This record gives sequence, C-alpha cells and structure tokens, in this order.
Amino acid sequence: MKGSWQNIADIFAEPGAAFTHLKSEPKWVLAIVIFCLFSIGIAWAMFPFIEQIMYQQLTEEGVPSDQIEIAKKITQISTFIAPPVGSILWFLILSAILTLSTRFLAINEAIKFKHIYAAVVHTSLIGILIALVNTALLVVFGDVEGIKNITDMQMIPGLHLLLGSSENVKLLMFLSHFNPLSLWYIAVIAIAIRVFTDTDRTKACFGAIIIWLLSIAPEVAFVS
Repeated sequence: MKGSWQNIADIFAEPGAAFTHLKSEPKWVLAIVIFCLFSIGIAWAMFPFIEQIMYQQLTEEGVPSDQIEIAKKITQISTFIAPPVGSILWFLILSAILTLSTRFLAINEAIKFKHIYAAVVHTSLIGILIALVNTALLVVFGDVEGIKNITDMQMIPGLHLLLGSSENVKLLMFLSHFNPLSLWYIAVIAIAIRVFTDTDRTKACFGAIIIWLLSIAPEVAFVS
C-alpha cells in the first residue's frame, strides 16, 4: 500500500520515478479507486450546470414538463455512474491499443498489458486534476443560468476562446483541450514512453501527442 501511495505522489512530483516503479511492479488498484472517487465528486459539482444544459435543450424542443422531470432523474443517475464506468472501459481499450502497438512495432516485449494499464491509470490522475481545476473555476466563476452548451463549462483558457461565438461544439471542445495544463499532461505521457520503451525524447514526444489525442477523442466524439 505504501508503494501505491508513493507512486501516486510521484506521478505529480517525480513522474519518472513513478513509471520506473510501475515498470517493475505494475500496481494500479489504489490509483483507479482515487480516480473514480474524484470523478464522482466532479460530476456532483458539475451536475447543476449539466442539468441546466439539458433543461434548455429539452425546452427548446418542446418536450412536456413531466418528461423533462423524468429526464432530469435519468440524467442525475447517469451523470454519477457514466464518468467512472466509461473511464475504466476506455482505459482498458486504450491500454489494449497501446499493447498491440508495442507488439506491432516490436518495442520492448517485456512490457505487458498490465504495465501499460498501470501507466494509463496513473497518468489519468493528471487528467482528473486538470478536470478538478476546471470544475473549481466553474463553480467559483461560472453562472448556471449563463451555460448554453457543454463548451461553456470549459473554464481553463484554451484555443476554444479564439472562436468565441462558433456553434461547432465538437470543434470548440477539441480546441479547449489545447491549454497550458494539457502541456503538462503530454509531458508526463512522454516521460512514461521514455521509461517504458527507452526511446529518444523526440519519438517520446511524438508518441505522447498521439496518445493524448486518443485520450480526448471520446469526449470530443460524444459531445453534443
């Protein structure tokens, strides 16, 4: 247990050490428990804003008030269940893709699925911290009544602010991920690649960008 806590602390303070430990002993249970707890907490804090978006959309579509109330209850349940369940499934899929990629490219056959999965789960803690920062900014500075779509909830300054009034929600969501904190996320992924594959910095950075794009793809694809 002490080693698991150390890995979690190191992923923020000294990611190279964390991935070195995970390479030899791929523990991930504590990390995923923490991820799920924080994702549920973030969902709870953001629910009023999500509820507002849903109410506006259903009202504009002329949905009766009784059906809107039913939709609210369904949304409330799915808002708390979907983030942790969906994330765990995506971690499995992404880890499988990366494992197959290492086999196809003949990169360090000693690295197995369990090593990559542990690295993916621990790296996701950076993502959940970024989400926590965004949620804190939203709760403090956001106005529930002023939320029109999901991109209005992206409070960390990113490239989406350059488009302002654009109605292309998917494009805005994609551009919102281009922000200063994402650079930190990509850097940590690059460190993981270097530790696990012993590749050079340029290739590690290129691989990190590809993995980062894969990690944000589901959110961009399913936003509406």
